[in-house]
Amino acid sequence: MTLSINSRNPFRMPISPLQMLLLIQLDEEPKYGYEMLKNLKQEFEGTWEPKTGTVYPALKSLEKKGYISTETRDETEYYLITDEGKKIFDLMLRHIEDSIDFSIKYVSVVFKWLTCERKQAALELMNRLTLKEQVMSRSLLRNFTENIDEDIREPFLSELEKISQNRLKMINKLMEK
Repeated sequence: MTLSINSRNPFRMPISPLQMLLLIQLDEEPKYGYEMLKNLKQEFEGTWEPKTGTVYPALKSLEKKGYISTETRDETEYYLITDEGKKIFDLMLRHIEDSIDFSIKYVSVVFKWLTCERKQAALELMNRLTLKEQVMSRSLLRNFTENIDEDIREPFLSELEKISQNRLKMINKLMEK
């Protein structure tokens, strides 16, 4: 089986976002279904309410595709990621970057093509997106930098600081015009 994602169609994925979240949980260690459901509910509280009627069919689909397997321990069914599941997981991580690149370009083109009148109305949207980006960055950084070695964490944060400084310089130049 050849694993690839059609880069010309950034929306076509071999597994759903929910299935990706399930694989991420299984990449660390085997888990039972209710445990994964509780983790999802905790992480997405206030944004999305995952249900058993959604999670268990997603798990069965992953099992049918050969990305996970099951094992019974003490009368509880545990899910384990397979080698094929690890391959699709790695592929999906690369796809996330491609999807983000596409989304950034898409929004850029939309704003470029807006009329002057609509651009003025869209400034409010840009302000909301900027606020969300700040929240997202804070949350992403906190989650990403937890539990990683200092020799990885420090260079990453230093590079991020340089990128942020360059972004600020660009904004200052735009303000001078």
